[in-house]
Amino acid sequence: MHKRMNWAIAVLALLSILLTACQPAATPAPTSPPPAATQAPAATSAPAATSAPAATSAPSGSKPQLSIIWFAWAPCQALTDYVKTYPDADVTVRCVPIAQWHDQIFTDFAAKGGADIPILDSQYIGEAVTGGHILELTDWMKTNIDVASYVPSALKAYGEYPPNSGKFWGIAAEADAQMFVYRKDIMTNATAMADYKAATGKDLEVPQTWTELLQIAQFFKKSSGKYGVANGYTTHWCGTPACYDQIATHWNQILWSFGGELWDPTTYKVQGVINSDIGVKALQFDKDLFQTGPDGQGNFQFNETVSALCDGTTFMTTIWYGFGAAFVDPKGCKHSADLAYGVTPGEVKHFISLGGMGLHVSAYTKNKDAALAFVKWFESKDGQLGWAKLGGFSARTDVLSSDTFKNAAPYNPSFADAYQYVKDFWNLPEYNNMLVTEMNNLNLAVTGQEEPKAALDAIAKDQQKILDDAYPSGPPK
Repeated sequence: MHKRMNWAIAVLALLSILLTACQPAATPAPTSPPPAATQAPAATSAPAATSAPAATSAPSGSKPQLSIIWFAWAPCQALTDYVKTYPDADVTVRCVPIAQWHDQIFTDFAAKGGADIPILDSQYIGEAVTGGHILELTDWMKTNIDVASYVPSALKAYGEYPPNSGKFWGIAAEADAQMFVYRKDIMTNATAMADYKAATGKDLEVPQTWTELLQIAQFFKKSSGKYGVANGYTTHWCGTPACYDQIATHWNQILWSFGGELWDPTTYKVQGVINSDIGVKALQFDKDLFQTGPDGQGNFQFNETVSALCDGTTFMTTIWYGFGAAFVDPKGCKHSADLAYGVTPGEVKHFISLGGMGLHVSAYTKNKDAALAFVKWFESKDGQLGWAKLGGFSARTDVLSSDTFKNAAPYNPSFADAYQYVKDFWNLPEYNNMLVTEMNNLNLAVTGQEEPKAALDAIAKDQQKILDDAYPSGPPK
C-alpha cells in the first residue's frame, strides 16, 4: 500500500491538498502518495537522525498531552486543525518531511520514545510489530471500534499482522484507492462515438473491464489525434527503486482482476503463483496497454501522469484518488472541466489497489489510555464524518455512503464505490526487497525489454528466496 518515489525531486511538485499501494531501502514511503499541483504545508523541522522523547503524562487535574507523527502533506495539516476539536486531550501533530517519515519514527522507536500515535504506511506494520514497537489492539477493538462498519480488506491492510492471523495493530487513518479518470467531453463526442461504434461494434462508454479499457485506448491511439487526444491511456509506469511501488500498484490490480495472485499468504509460496499462466496473461495485457500511451512514459511518475490528462495529450488514466485535487484545480489543470471520474475496472474479478495508512499506538507511550481514547473518537462515525468534511477519506462504509462524504468532492462518489474492491499486497518486514524485484521486472516487461514470462519467473525466483531465507521454518504463527 500501499508508496514511494524520488521524493527529493517530487515532493515540491506533488504535495497537495488532501488526497489511492508503490527507493532506497532505508527510507520507505507512503502507500498513498501526496497529490500534485498545489502547494503543501511547510514541514515541521525534524532531522531524521535524532530521536524524540516519549510524550510525558499530564500533571494531575489537567488534560493528557498526546502527540501524533505523520509526514508533511495537506492531510497532516488538516489533522493538525482537526485535533483541536478533540475535547479530552491536548493533541499535537508533528508533520515531518516525507523523506524522514519512516526513519524518524523508527529512530524514535529504537530510543523507546517518540509520538504516542504514529501513523504508519501499511507496509511498515510488519517491521513495527516484529520490533515490538506498537501495541496489539485486537481485544480492544472488539469493544471500542465498530469493526463491522469497516471495509474488511481495509481492516486487514491497515492493521493485521501476520497476514490472516486475526491479530490487529492499527486501524485506518487515511484511506485511498486507484481511480479511473477520463475525458468526458471526448467520451460523449458524437463523431468519436459514431467512429468507435463503426470500428468495434460497441458503444463508446465508461469501460467496465480492463479489456474494454484496452480496446478504447487502442482506438484513440490509432486516431492520430483526430478527436483531440493523441494517446489512449497512461499511468505511473516507473519501476526504479526511487519510484517505490508505482508500477506494482498499477499492475497488481490487473493481476488480481484477471484472477491471479502475487503469492499465497498461507504458505508463503510465490513460485507458481505470480508466474502462473494467468499472471503471464495479465502482464502481456499490460504490455499491450502500454503501447497506447505517449512516448517516454516508461519513466512516468505521478506528476507526469496527471499532466498527460490535464494538458490534453491522453484520454484516460488510473491513479490514486489522492490526486483528485490536482485534476479539479482549473489553474493547474487546463482540461479540469473536461474530466470525469469513475471506478477502476475489473475483469473476471474486481480488485483495486489499496492505498492509505493507519493509526497505531506506540508501545512506549506513557499515555496509553488517552491514546486509545483518541483513536476511538477519531474512528467513530461522527469522528470520520468530521474528517471527511476536511477532505479526508474514510474506510467506514457508513461514512462512505453518507451525503457528507459524497458531496465533499466530485470524485468522492466514485471513491465510495471503488473502495469496496480494494486489496493490498504483502505487509511483511521483507516487503522492500520483494518490491524492488517486482518493480524492475514489471517495467522491463511492459517496455518490451523482457518477455512477460521471463519477467515473472525472475520475480518469483527472487521473492521466493527472500521469503525462504526470512522464514526457514515456514510462515510465522
